[in-house]
Amino acid sequence: MADETYLVDDREVVITRSWAVRCDGNGLLGHPVEYITLAPKGEAVCKYCGRRFVHASNPLAERVRAEGQRAAA
Repeated sequence: MADETYLVDDREVVITRSWAVRCDGNGLLGHPVEYITLAPKGEAVCKYCGRRFVHASNPLAERVRAEGQRAAA
């Protein structure tokens, strides 16, 4: 299953099945690569761009799906 990206309050939230993720800013300029672990809480935030990562097993994932707007692929 691929990661799902949503916009919640104009912030990107990525729902993933991975416990470790890589963030590079995903933009034209981006930022240094940061490797982030979601354990033990099942969620984490990139210190550079503020993108939030939520593990699919976290109850917050269902709330993000219900309240967020699916970002274009």
